[in-house]
Amino acid sequence: MNPGGGRGWRRAAAAIFFAACVLTQLVFVVRAYDHPHNLFGYQPFPQSSTWDAQIVRVLRDGRRVSIRNGWEGYRWERLVRDRGLSHPFVHHRAHNGIESTLAFLQDALNWVALNTPRDRETVRFEAEVHAVRNGHRDERYQLVSVERDLEDAR
Repeated sequence: MNPGGGRGWRRAAAAIFFAACVLTQLVFVVRAYDHPHNLFGYQPFPQSSTWDAQIVRVLRDGRRVSIRNGWEGYRWERLVRDRGLSHPFVHHRAHNGIESTLAFLQDALNWVALNTPRDRETVRFEAEVHAVRNGHRDERYQLVSVERDLEDAR
């Protein structure tokens, strides 16, 4: 009879499991700094950046119309309620940094473009974003939504 018979493989399995957990955590931390939302990444000194955006509808005839007062019964603040994006016209803090805010705003522009069926005139949405990175550097970004298929909307 072997008194320690099953311990060897159990220790090896526990060591492999522990190493896999540590390696997975390291992959998440390293990946966080390449991802715009910094998922699983800890930043002891986050950005103190601010932003605002002017969002317009680009119509079939090329005119650019602000969405500030709504359109076709839609209001931006009712459609987009997450991540501090519901009031883009007001200058406010970029909660997880400029890159994260821009990624969420791009997603919001695309979602609104694809989910406003009563709007039969808008070809796309555009946002001109003004950001101040860490209170020092002014930056400007231009975001454009996906093109809408208006052939079915006629």
